[in-house]
Amino acid sequence: MSNEVLQVPVERELDALFGQYTAAGQARGLVYGITDADGLFHTAGFGAADELGRVPDADTVFPIASMTKSFTACAALVARDRGLLSLHEPITKYVPEFSLSPGNTDVPTLEMLLGMYGGLTEDSSWVDPFINMPTDSLLALVEKGVRFSHLPGAVYEYSNLGFALASLAVSRAAGRPLGDFLRQEVLQPLGLNSTYCDNAVPDGVPRAVGYSLDPEGNWVPYPPQASDAFLGAGGLVSTVRDLTTWITWLGAAFRPSGASQADDDRVLSRASRRDLQRIRVLAPPALSLNDGGTVRTVQGGYALGLQVTTDLQRGTLVAHSGGLPGFVLHMTWHPGSGHGAVVLTNSHRGNPVALCGEALGRLMSRRQAPASTITLWPETAELRGKAEELIRWWDDDLAAGIFAENIDFDRPLAQRREEIARLTAEVGPLLDSPSLSVVSAASAADITWAIPAERGELLCMIHLTPVNPARIQELVVKAVPAGRPRSAAPVDISPRRRLGEAYLTPGTNTRVQFPDPGQ
Repeated sequence: MSNEVLQVPVERELDALFGQYTAAGQARGLVYGITDADGLFHTAGFGAADELGRVPDADTVFPIASMTKSFTACAALVARDRGLLSLHEPITKYVPEFSLSPGNTDVPTLEMLLGMYGGLTEDSSWVDPFINMPTDSLLALVEKGVRFSHLPGAVYEYSNLGFALASLAVSRAAGRPLGDFLRQEVLQPLGLNSTYCDNAVPDGVPRAVGYSLDPEGNWVPYPPQASDAFLGAGGLVSTVRDLTTWITWLGAAFRPSGASQADDDRVLSRASRRDLQRIRVLAPPALSLNDGGTVRTVQGGYALGLQVTTDLQRGTLVAHSGGLPGFVLHMTWHPGSGHGAVVLTNSHRGNPVALCGEALGRLMSRRQAPASTITLWPETAELRGKAEELIRWWDDDLAAGIFAENIDFDRPLAQRREEIARLTAEVGPLLDSPSLSVVSAASAADITWAIPAERGELLCMIHLTPVNPARIQELVVKAVPAGRPRSAAPVDISPRRRLGEAYLTPGTNTRVQFPDPGQ
């Protein structure tokens, strides 16, 4: 059987993937969008968004529920960077109504509450009927005493109440209603003109209606909700177009400055955007059994209003879901490549979150996106060449010129020379290499490569010093005999990382770029 040469475009493939969701009755309507480093490049909608039967599109407004949290966390960092608040202050500095139940003494900080490790118990089931609760009513409840299920700062536990109180702290520190602060300092400067507080959506804006199925199988609409106390935790509405702009802007902070037209520092600096997406607390790792019987690892944690996971093949992924009666929504992106996906559905049936993750995986596979891209320092490239020259033809003067002082201190140069000679004898003689064989790189300051030999190869690794002039602080050489598959050989041989002989890590899917000689 021959292999097919022509592939179905990924856009058509994903249209079919998402289209079956509404065709199977999992939601009355669905719209999705996918991104590259410059933003939205494809979107499609299926089914019906409302009672008029209109097909949802990239400009149909949906409530985004807990996906709001990343916007609120962004506003908190804007306030922090302007000196209006500190994330390390206790919540009681800004919300003195916060009262501890008897027996509790530790007060969580703003960062703990925004990062879901404030000690409050998980409350997603409890909070839905209280979305429109007035702030005064919520504070009256809080004054009666807040209960902790864990010590503040100890473990991950998702708390809408904690996030809502942190949102109130941001509002009070900024001296403005949270909705105004979000609109004026985050949404408008980024051009997110179809993102609103759910209690201030202009008339005439096309809005999706949420549905559930009654016992007879009929779609029954939910009335729209208007938030108050829980606005910061789940009260925004938005569109696929705005949300894909949002995730592209956040992810651009992890790629080279100026590499994307989406990279804009007016609202939040690149460093602060990365801080927004930095894990504050780890979630318990797990092995997840998928519907098809495959197993995947789940490891990661919670940043500020965002979930961050590490995929063994794709590297760092950032995401957040949202759910309200009649809606399930999700956004996910790969900061390293700029690829992302957003899906909005107007039913709480099914699992569009898994569908969105699968779409991102298919997109990255089609685009051959690496887990990360590392551009080496010019000195790393230069010293790699000199290190290979030294390995092939040892010269004491060359060694003195490229090694940092610790190299001879850690192990005398004479012993290193003898070891390299022994390893070369195991697999040699060494062969001339027509091209460089890069094995891996863990950072811009180190590289692992292979030198071919007649009976195998030498794996070689260098790591440079952090100060000028850059010198080699670590040199490791390992012999790999012929006949041993590359998949069974180590990819990273640094003893500092102690990864062992063979392993799975995003490092095996890292693209290594050499610096432009003209720069």
